[in-house]
Amino acid sequence: MRKLYPLLLLALSACTGSQEPPLPALLAAGGQDEVRFYRASDLQRNAADPVASWPTPDLQDLAYSPAFQRLYLLFPDRVEAYDASGFTEASAPKGTPSVQSLPGGVDCTGGYLRLGQHTLLLHCPGPAAAQAFLWSLDGSGSLEEADLTGLDPAARLALLPQGSLNLLAYLTGSSLGYRPAQDPQGTPSLERPLSPPLDAAPFDLRADAVKGRLLGLGSLNLEARLYTLQGEALASQKVLGDFFGTPRLALDPVAGLAVYGRGFQVLEPRASSVLEAYTDFAAGAVGQDGHLYLASGSLLYVYDLVPSPPQRVAILSLGLAPKALAFLPVE
Repeated sequence: MRKLYPLLLLALSACTGSQEPPLPALLAAGGQDEVRFYRASDLQRNAADPVASWPTPDLQDLAYSPAFQRLYLLFPDRVEAYDASGFTEASAPKGTPSVQSLPGGVDCTGGYLRLGQHTLLLHCPGPAAAQAFLWSLDGSGSLEEADLTGLDPAARLALLPQGSLNLLAYLTGSSLGYRPAQDPQGTPSLERPLSPPLDAAPFDLRADAVKGRLLGLGSLNLEARLYTLQGEALASQKVLGDFFGTPRLALDPVAGLAVYGRGFQVLEPRASSVLEAYTDFAAGAVGQDGHLYLASGSLLYVYDLVPSPPQRVAILSLGLAPKALAFLPVE
């Protein structure tokens, strides 16, 4: 049934107002050494009773693959993959994960995860030298190291699906591009210079496989700017107005795109002005249900993206301060 969700969402995209009945789904919120799972429809009704809670000491990031029905958790020394095919709106059994330990000496504190079409990327900025690793989304095989030769250690990374390939996408202070993950001189590859270059280290990078584009965030002349590389064309636009902190992107290729940090701004399906301009958001996710979920401390803000401008439907306390959110459609 989950394979039908993209088609369902395309049909719903022409509707106005919240979707009824709600898409069955959980929101995973990771922070303070645990992951809690909430029924998405409950959150939209301002109820915050978790259906499950997992202890996860030193959790760094989490990500969910709808295609493989797996939840991935990143820790300083390892990555874990959990089978989520048995999750329901009332249950998220932990089960026994597939575990891959990072090579000795690698510390992934401050690291993050990015999904490709059949590959998971682990980026470990590291105090000495940045490293990145690839792992099959089905949880099989071993970690393979990506070749970051020539890339600024402060680069942000993602995986851009192209045909059967998962290309290593990168945003540095001076360029946005992609290349084979283990062959820096190989093809296909493309790089576009940022002119002028960014003021500081880039903030975020996301790959949109549906539209075949890269979306990067950086600071230029003390403004937050979104850089979009689609085909061979590079475009940029100012976002968030006057910004503070480290802006991030929240993306669902069908449901929408938003940028958040101090306040947030919806860019798709319809552009909005900057909202909640004095609130600092640390984590965000766009759900396939057409809702935007944003965490500020222990508070979760829920916005319906269908109306224009987006409509806040709930603000509630979770009892933990999430550093990462993931939306999980369930049966």
